[in-house]
Amino acid sequence: MAHDLVDRVAGEIDRRDLLSDGARVLVGVSGGCDSMTCLALLREMGYEVYALHVNYGLRESADADEALVRKWCADREPTVPLAVEHLDAEARAAARDESLQEAARALRYEALVNHADDVNAAAVATGHHRDDQAETLLLHLLRGSGPEGLAGMPPSRPMGATSDVRLIRPLLATSRAEIEAYAEQRGVPWREDPSNRDGSYDRVWVRTELLPLLEERFPGASENVARAARLTGEYVEHTVTPALSERMGNCYVDCEAGGALRLSGLRAEPSVWRRRLVLAALERTLPDAPQTAAFARAVEGLIGAQVGRRVEGGGGTIWRERNCLRFVPATAAPEPVWPPIPVPWGEAVSLEGGTLRIDLLDTGPESLDAGTPNIEYVDPRPGRHEARGDNAHGRQGIPAPPARRTRCDYRRTPGLGRRASARPPGARAPHHESSRPSHLGSR
Repeated sequence: MAHDLVDRVAGEIDRRDLLSDGARVLVGVSGGCDSMTCLALLREMGYEVYALHVNYGLRESADADEALVRKWCADREPTVPLAVEHLDAEARAAARDESLQEAARALRYEALVNHADDVNAAAVATGHHRDDQAETLLLHLLRGSGPEGLAGMPPSRPMGATSDVRLIRPLLATSRAEIEAYAEQRGVPWREDPSNRDGSYDRVWVRTELLPLLEERFPGASENVARAARLTGEYVEHTVTPALSERMGNCYVDCEAGGALRLSGLRAEPSVWRRRLVLAALERTLPDAPQTAAFARAVEGLIGAQVGRRVEGGGGTIWRERNCLRFVPATAAPEPVWPPIPVPWGEAVSLEGGTLRIDLLDTGPESLDAGTPNIEYVDPRPGRHEARGDNAHGRQGIPAPPARRTRCDYRRTPGLGRRASARPPGARAPHHESSRPSHLGSR
């Protein structure tokens, strides 16, 4: 006999256009009540379900969680295809200076995207529900979020800037109590995560302390807060999102490595839109960089900065170019000029995107700061390279004069040209090999 929750979730899926009939969907399953119910519901509704469980090995009960998911999937007729990933969240957190929760979430979503591609799933489904939505809105409100944050979790969104897979939340209009009632009636097993009772986590405190107080004073508070998130989300979807898309079309340029925001477009916008455009560019080009208002303000500050200034972010650098802010992934490398182009001392040599001239100096300069990002001082002897004080190493001061020094003067043609590198005959490179866009030397 069909459960009434099946009909209501089916209606939500149709209303939100989350899945087509019989579509293949990958469900992220932790072993908790929400995700196990999501898997069971979608299977009962006739979708072709696959499951992915991630075991971080962080709790004593982790292997028992995995065993429960394995058994339930194997006991279905036909069986539910299940993949299990064992991932090291602690190692990622240490390597990237993330919280354990941030690291686990990033690993989980990366695994979901990869496995969805492997099985050709139309979407990835999670068990987020209405009470989760209320908690999310309250947390965002307390942290000072803007309209998009106050919209909470969308029922559907892309899994990433480079992925065609969508994340869907078919239970977002369903309460936790309704989910538990379905699981009990259908005999769906689950395990309780002990961290769900740990009040040191902000979300757990909101769930166990704040929301019960609000419900006592304002009956139906959780449902009403979730409703506010839904209404704000609809407003954002039909106003903020199209406006952002239009502005990105006017400002953003894809590059071979990363991308750029035109300064002319940024200067035409108020500060609130500048910061939002910066966040959108970061999401596309440097997804590991902080997606915060503080970081967006730091990048926005480059608009009025000297050419060549930069802000370092996770996984890359944002450079102030003459006509744009350039977002360069750390994995980007300069494209070498091949075959090598001789650069005679004291002669300007034309390269794609600019010219290069190298002068031999009898004495060291009075200051490493030449006053322009187009000039860098170089000691060609092995291990004796000195760059200006704002370079990647952050060294300051004037070094003792070496035997002879070279001055590298790179004049770049305006525009977003390719990077280039060159070598003077018989000499070391007059610059660092770096991800610096459009300049020969690093700063």
